[in-house]
Amino acid sequence: MKTIKLLLASIFIATLITSCGSGAAIISTPVENIDSSPLKVSELTESEKHNWGHLDLVKDTIPGMSVNKAYAEIIKNKKGNTIVVAVIDTGIDIDHEDLNDVIWTNSKEIPNNGKDDDNNGYVDDIHGWNFLGDGYHEQLEFVRILATGDTSNPYYERAKAEYDTEYQKWLGRKTQYDQIYQQITNADEVLVKH
Repeated sequence: MKTIKLLLASIFIATLITSCGSGAAIISTPVENIDSSPLKVSELTESEKHNWGHLDLVKDTIPGMSVNKAYAEIIKNKKGNTIVVAVIDTGIDIDHEDLNDVIWTNSKEIPNNGKDDDNNGYVDDIHGWNFLGDGYHEQLEFVRILATGDTSNPYYERAKAEYDTEYQKWLGRKTQYDQIYQQITNADEVLVKH
């Protein structure tokens, strides 16, 4: 018993001595390195939550992209040019609020009637035409990188790792669903017998 008490006392004293050692020296941050940006000290309003991306860190204390400031100060007296953009991709949300007022609409076409109303060879081409076929969902960047098969691409390994992670996640879910299905099948067989 004395040995156990002596051992515990030794461990306690050793821990106490090592933890009471002098810590690292306190280093004072030079004044010129202190961030002078104002800090947000109150909760965001609903308007700020909705438009935070347009706000400015210095003016509004919200780290946005300063869009409002750019409109008010940088481009306030400038006239913009009309720009037409062709989106060559899948998974475009044509109902997105930022596209509502600017997306091109074919006024000669009647939506979703299955006819080529303007006789241009394309049926229901309301907002252009999908030349890619039936691909309506996004294609992630890592998929594009892997599809090239170019292992010399500096991003290939990262893309492969991301793909493997996604694959394992969905494989795990498939396994779980298979197990649930098997349990339901087994339960059904038992219930049918009774």
